[in-house]
Amino acid sequence: MKNYKVIMMMLFFANYCLAQEDAKNSNKRISSSVYLAYNSSVIYPGLRAGVQLPVKRVYVEKFNKNGVQKNFTKDRFLTVNFGWYDHQNFHDNLYFTAGYTFRRTKSSGFFNEFSPEIGYSRTFLGGVTYQVDDNGTVSKSNDLGYSHGILSVGGGVGYDFSVKKSKPILLYYKVNLLTMYPYNSTFYMRPAMEIGIVYKFSNFLKFNTRIKHIKK
Repeated sequence: MKNYKVIMMMLFFANYCLAQEDAKNSNKRISSSVYLAYNSSVIYPGLRAGVQLPVKRVYVEKFNKNGVQKNFTKDRFLTVNFGWYDHQNFHDNLYFTAGYTFRRTKSSGFFNEFSPEIGYSRTFLGGVTYQVDDNGTVSKSNDLGYSHGILSVGGGVGYDFSVKKSKPILLYYKVNLLTMYPYNSTFYMRPAMEIGIVYKFSNFLKFNTRIKHIKK
């Protein structure tokens, strides 16, 4: 009888612990965000915009060696992005990418992020261009260009106003390295920088997002 009571107490305790674990690791529907940025390739102006779809959020409570507690949040997003820049007298470049963003936000509101992306690029040659067909006929065209696969890797820093001021906006600065292929049978690499704003909607494209709490 005593063993039966002990077993029942152990089962009750295990069930309680699992319930607490489930409370700490759950799913929640979170709205997507949109962003708009000034996009510059070296000194050539452009724009960049996209949607950030939430995938995972981890709340971390961590104590350093001095016993000071540091709290931060790790977010993961799937992103759909559109970019454009104008390289005067050379080409305009339109590119569409899909990516995955890793963002870490401190309790102060400052954050850093890293995002690899892959997609498609279409360039349009600058100025008036001419083309010759198989019959030797020369014609003028304003929309000649090339198609490329594109790989982008970027990192940046910013501030999230929703952490301390309850305002649904983020400001950020980011540097990306664009790699296009094929480009004259080789790779073409170009740095680009963004200065932009992210807006967090309260009810827009909500996704079932994994929520996790970790104590270290």
